[in-house]
Amino acid sequence: MESSSREGYRFLEHVTDAFIEAWGETFETALAQAGLAFFDTITDTGKVQPKVSVEIAATGHDELELVYNWLEELLLRFEIDQLAFSRFQIERVTHLDNGFQVSSKAWGETFDRVRHSRKVEVKGVTYHLMSVDRAIGKTTLRFILDL
Repeated sequence: MESSSREGYRFLEHVTDAFIEAWGETFETALAQAGLAFFDTITDTGKVQPKVSVEIAATGHDELELVYNWLEELLLRFEIDQLAFSRFQIERVTHLDNGFQVSSKAWGETFDRVRHSRKVEVKGVTYHLMSVDRAIGKTTLRFILDL
C-alpha cells in the first residue's frame, strides 16, 4: 500500500522479522489496516473471501498493550480456528477505568493452504519497536511480527 494514501500499510526494512507500519485517519482505521497487514504477512489476502464474520475483542492497560493483544487474538484465530481474514471493521475502542477495549468484526474464511498459498509463519507479536504515533488527521502504528 502506498504511504501517501489516507489509510494503508507497508512493510519496513527488517533483517529477520516483519516490521509493519499501518496508518489511518483514526486509531480505529490504523488498527484495521494493521489487521490486514498481519494477514498479508501470512497469505495473499486478495484470495481470502469474506464468507464468515467473526467478532473479535481485546483489552489492554494502554494502547500498546491493546494493539499487541488484538494482534495476538488474530494469530489465535488463525492458528486455532484456521481462519484467515481479508476485511476488518473496528466498531469501537473504549477507554475504560483500567485501560482500553477494542470491539471489532473481521470477515474471512477457513484457511486453505492450496487456494490461499501460505507466505510465512508468524510465531508471535512483539513489543520491540511497537509504537502509536498521532498527528492531525493521521494515526500510525508500528509493530514487529516474529517469523
